[in-house]
Amino acid sequence: MDILFLSHCVPNPPDKGEKIRSHYELAQLAEKHRVHLACFAKNQSEVGHAHELRDRCASIYVEPLTAGVGLARAAVNYVAGRSLVTSFYGSRRLKQYVRSLSAGRSLSATVAYSSVMAQYAPREIPLILDMVDVDSEKWMQYGQVRRMGWLYRSEGKRLRRIESEGASRAARTLLSTGNEARLLQSIAPRASVGWMENGVDFNYFDPSVRRELPNLPKRFVVFVGAMDYYPNADAACWFASQVFPQIRKHRNDMEFLIVGRNPTPAVRRLDGLPGITVTGAVADVRPYLSAAEAAIAPLRIARGIQNKVLEALAMGKRALASTAVCETFGGELPPGVIPCRTAQDYLEFFKVGSDTSYPLSDAIRGAARRRFSWSANLGMLTDELQTILDRRAAQSPVLGLYGDGAKIATGGFSRAES
Repeated sequence: MDILFLSHCVPNPPDKGEKIRSHYELAQLAEKHRVHLACFAKNQSEVGHAHELRDRCASIYVEPLTAGVGLARAAVNYVAGRSLVTSFYGSRRLKQYVRSLSAGRSLSATVAYSSVMAQYAPREIPLILDMVDVDSEKWMQYGQVRRMGWLYRSEGKRLRRIESEGASRAARTLLSTGNEARLLQSIAPRASVGWMENGVDFNYFDPSVRRELPNLPKRFVVFVGAMDYYPNADAACWFASQVFPQIRKHRNDMEFLIVGRNPTPAVRRLDGLPGITVTGAVADVRPYLSAAEAAIAPLRIARGIQNKVLEALAMGKRALASTAVCETFGGELPPGVIPCRTAQDYLEFFKVGSDTSYPLSDAIRGAARRRFSWSANLGMLTDELQTILDRRAAQSPVLGLYGDGAKIATGGFSRAES
């Protein structure tokens, strides 16, 4: 069958939170169906990464999204009463491309990755919306802790209406956790809502594979994440100021490494403080996880499942997690996740971190593998899609029986790929 896959980001490579889930979804769908990818790219490098998917996709449309233009459009539309986020990802060219694609072949279904992409889904075919998390709730939380809180709260309310409309329209809406699913169900009670946890590539995150280690401290804890993302930057700064100095009093050889691209000015200012190193972007996070005494996830705002925690568990490492992060796992914390409700809880770990009551590396990795397998967890998406396709096939037995080689389209201009 021909499936339209809409994504607000290029789903490749799977090296960032928003790209990881979309990457594996597309790969899973492409095993059985002809997938037509339409997505936005933030720069020309990402356009190239989109083209790398041509062996998996029947066609690709990738539209460069200029931040300045997008922000200006969002600001104008916000004054007119529309959502900032949805307007930022607004594009007439993408709408025209989808109409052209729909007219040229028999699409069986649309899978839209994130609520902002539902606006491009053709009305005449079934929609599966992977909302991942209720993004409006994050904006509401921003409104409580960030400057110009009224702006974040206003955007949260507008985005919530869009989420409700998209979920109500979709044949099925998926979230990444049970908590997110229940929140969306309360917002859109008539929507068909389910949840599907993330996974980890356990072949990639494998502690048994020996790697050349960079020049690392003997003892350190690590925070891994995109450091221009507010919840990550806020968490790193909070831990550096409220927790780590106390740890150093008990363990003066302990160091704190903050690993991730695009650190904010506040995060960069941490670099050089006693025991703290801000690395910026690194080629490979696995050596840092492999050598760390533990990973930390002290986020005060956490939506969806934190990939940084799953990757640490896959490497057999314990993850010290805030209440907000622990809540994303529902009522069952994975072995290796150590709940830390207060600054004192983090400190206690370093006082008794070698205690045998904590799970060992193999047990942590094994339990994570049983729960966070991509092939198993993505079964919900493929099952939901198959139900839709079976229903359509029963109504019209001959669907999507033609196709051609992969095509690449950039900004609305197509060319056949050899």
